[in-house]
Amino acid sequence: MTEREKQLIAGYLPNPRDPELQEDEYYVRDNAGRVRKVYVRDIWPHDEGTEYGVYEVGTGRRIDAGYGDLFRGFRKGHMYDNHEDCRNYEHEMYDGWEELREIQQEELRRSQGTEAETWTD
Repeated sequence: MTEREKQLIAGYLPNPRDPELQEDEYYVRDNAGRVRKVYVRDIWPHDEGTEYGVYEVGTGRRIDAGYGDLFRGFRKGHMYDNHEDCRNYEHEMYDGWEELREIQQEELRRSQGTEAETWTD
C-alpha cells in the first residue's frame, strides 16, 4: 500500500465495512436524509460517469437520489458500506472508495497472514 493510498483510506474510510451487509448491499441517504440499506438493480453509464438504481432491502422500494435532470440514480460516492460513514458523508465526493476498501482488505489479509506465520514459528 502506498503512502497516498493510506492517506485516502484514512480520510474516506474511517470505519470498517458493516458485517451485516450482504454482497452488493450499501447504505444511501434518501431525500429526507434518512440512511437506507439498499441493493443495486440498475446501472446507467453515461458521459459524466455511472449512476446506480438502488432499491431498499426488505421493501424493494426504489430510492431516488434526487439530483440531476436526466438520471436519478446514485453515484458511487453516495453509496456506503458503513452506516455511520453514510450518516457522516465520509466520501460523498469520491467515487473510487471501493477500490480503496479492496486495498485496505488486502493489506489486512497480508498482515494477518504474517502474524499467523509468526505465531507458528
